Amino acid sequence: CSYVLLLLHVVPVAFKKSENRPELRKETKKEPRTQKELTLWFLEYSVGGRMGMMIHKHCLSVVMLVTSLLLLDVLFTATPAAASLAAVPAKPNLVFVYVDDWGFADVGFRNPAIKTPNFDWLAGTGSILQHHYVFKYCSPSRASFLTGRWPHHAHQWNMPPGTMAGTNLNMTMLPAKLKKAGYATHMVGKWHQGFFQSDYLPTSRGFDTMSGFLNGGENHMTEVNSCLVDFWKGRAPDPRNGTYDAYVYRDDLTEMILNHDATTPFFLYLPLHNVHTPLQAPQEWMDIYPNTTCKKRHTYQAMVSVADNVTGAVVELLKEKGMWKNTLMVVSADNGGAPCSGSNYPLKGCKGTFFEGGVRSLAFVNGGLLPDEMRGKNNSGFIHVADWYPTFCKMAGVSPDDTGPGRYPVDGKDVWPIISGQTNLTSHDHIVLGYNFSDTNSGALIMADYKLIVAPQSTSCDGLMHTPLDYPCTQGPKAPNCDPYCLYNLVEDPREMNDLSSTQAGVLKKMLDVYNSYSSEPQSTRDQGYHTEGDLPNDEKNACATLKAKGGYWRPWKDQQ
Repeated sequence: CSYVLLLLHVVPVAFKKSENRPELRKETKKEPRTQKELTLWFLEYSVGGRMGMMIHKHCLSVVMLVTSLLLLDVLFTATPAAASLAAVPAKPNLVFVYVDDWGFADVGFRNPAIKTPNFDWLAGTGSILQHHYVFKYCSPSRASFLTGRWPHHAHQWNMPPGTMAGTNLNMTMLPAKLKKAGYATHMVGKWHQGFFQSDYLPTSRGFDTMSGFLNGGENHMTEVNSCLVDFWKGRAPDPRNGTYDAYVYRDDLTEMILNHDATTPFFLYLPLHNVHTPLQAPQEWMDIYPNTTCKKRHTYQAMVSVADNVTGAVVELLKEKGMWKNTLMVVSADNGGAPCSGSNYPLKGCKGTFFEGGVRSLAFVNGGLLPDEMRGKNNSGFIHVADWYPTFCKMAGVSPDDTGPGRYPVDGKDVWPIISGQTNLTSHDHIVLGYNFSDTNSGALIMADYKLIVAPQSTSCDGLMHTPLDYPCTQGPKAPNCDPYCLYNLVEDPREMNDLSSTQAGVLKKMLDVYNSYSSEPQSTRDQGYHTEGDLPNDEKNACATLKAKGGYWRPWKDQQ
């Protein structure tokens, strides 16, 4: 009996310690100097280093086995009331984290100068998504996730303050779908899907709760955007402005998760503001980095670590609540690292371009629902962020169908077969990264292993840097641009160094035919009829004057009386 009592006390404590997020990793490996050494080093940190994790995993398995045997004895003798405490919902908990303007190489497992112990743990014990695609900037990537549509079927414009438009109200957003399946739906962070009328607010589109801000950016410290404060909670302004925004988010996440009824399925959409401009970080996070790089890069590094900390807090809270084992968590950048601040090494390009550095996002999945055989692996399947809409719907047991007047049907495909390792082949015939938007008429398309880029791209700070660290503080070398087209084999040439448009005429024609087939769609519905950002109706001057007189916060100002 004494030995059993000892195990009952020691084993659970040992297991609990193993779940704590790891310490900040101390890296002693000498930084490579030659391009060849650098490439080998990058691949090692992206793909390798799994052996230690495997050993750690097997050690945990032994502890879990012993603990499970002890818990079985307890459960067989437990009262019905005690057994009910362990109840979990039949449907999975779903968590999606967007990190804003996050560079492909701005994470510890790809760059040891970045301190991200939680992201490193999530990727190392989860699965890295090697070909996860988004739009080239903020708002359309969010619209694709929330509606399941290609960007040009939702919208391809970023909405500046005062915009009188938003994501198509005819489209059923993902949280509204999940509510039909009995989910509690929550959002914390950046909205950027329109709010000039109350019908566009997050709580009007399916979220039970929301805390964060409504526009596309703000001062992290004061929450001011343009002429007004932009801080929102539920359906009213949030007076807590004046605190670093990520700290408020962490507090709200703590309260939300700890108060959640674990028998109810849970959906969390966490579009963090970090690491979007303005580049600002609390001093305590600046201090964890040596001041050996330029100021903006130093601040950017600290902001990445803040995003890591908030995400890690969510993981620990879900574990504490007993919800992690029934959770799938997806973490992704909303686009590539911003020009001259984020590092997208070794990819070409940056935010605002259709090169891989702009649209191939840093992404990984974890959670108790991820099959063990997929842990510690790189997943090579091609996934678009719109695919999470039907995937989450099917996991929740609700139809993803959203056909109807005034909207395009859902474009995304269920990618659980890719995530679970059943296949690494996409169900898409092709993936539309963008179509014929703005004055440049630019766009991009993926078919099989090939990618077509139409029209020149803006590459003021290209992603072809010499090392992951020195590039963001200097101008990167320019690369040949796409005039009028570029064609790349993404499997053989992931850095997009070899343009095949002049040598693969048959492939180019086939892809241009598919790309141009979208011209038959009504222009009045593509991008909701606003074909450049200049077409968007804007009322910023009037909104500022009206809302200053109503308390000085951004809020809907065009509701019908």
